[in-house]
Amino acid sequence: MLWLILCITAALIWSVGAFIDNYITDVIFKGKTPQGMKALNGPFYLIIATIVGIICKIQFPEVSQIVLLLISGALSSVSSLAYYQALKNEEATGAAIFYQLQPVLFLIIDFILFGETISLRQIIGFAVILLAPVLVVFARKRAKSRRMALNAAALLVLYVIIATVSAEIAVRSTSNVDYKAVFVIYLIGRGISDCLLGLIPKFRKRHKYIMKHNKKTYIGVVAINQCLSAAADFIYRYGLVIGVAALGSAVTNAAELILTFILGIILSIIWPNFGREKLHKHLIIAHAVAIVLCVVGIIIIQ
Repeated sequence: MLWLILCITAALIWSVGAFIDNYITDVIFKGKTPQGMKALNGPFYLIIATIVGIICKIQFPEVSQIVLLLISGALSSVSSLAYYQALKNEEATGAAIFYQLQPVLFLIIDFILFGETISLRQIIGFAVILLAPVLVVFARKRAKSRRMALNAAALLVLYVIIATVSAEIAVRSTSNVDYKAVFVIYLIGRGISDCLLGLIPKFRKRHKYIMKHNKKTYIGVVAINQCLSAAADFIYRYGLVIGVAALGSAVTNAAELILTFILGIILSIIWPNFGREKLHKHLIIAHAVAIVLCVVGIIIIQ
């Protein structure tokens, strides 16, 4: 049962990380160009990759596989640009619900590019999952709030599409590569990409401003966030290796949704700047129903 404990632990860490992202976006960056944090994220990713690589004494795979993993990491970095932009108008729970579109996109990509079949059961699972983000958007009663939710939804869909392509590249190119090597090379690709994106004038300017006015909090919170994210990714990959990959993925996705929803309510009550969920009755109900739909859809697909 170790794989189950590891997958749920990863889900819990990612859930906490979602609210740290909220805090960085809203409190530290005050909603203005949060992508500027990439100038700090990049070096942290490279440092973590170096430390893990040395401790684990990884064996590098073939050059072609290294290149593909670097591309996978870079795409993951690019996808987060849309994610941070979407966080201005969407809560952590809503973002987590949109991320459940990834299994759907995985199967569609496999069907189009690799000719894999899609069963009637999986199509039903697709339909159930797709209802969840639609419900989240249209739960907003005011026209302005709904427009903001639609904008956030478009960004989150873009984020999930690019992230899915990134994951697909990693999975397809590294079936015979040790998960520790995959993790390290992927982090290097993401770190290099973040460093390059951090050089964009608008991002660099915002990063310098935050460093000047709130340096200690900025570096401390980002460092904690990156360490937690890396730990969760490592734990999750190990859980999939020692368990049943499909089942582990389903358990992690479902657990992350439920934990994010629960943490969102608790944190929004005791620490609003960190939780930042809108605790309106109709939105809580909509999110709860959407989570149930996602979990049911994940179970059906798996």
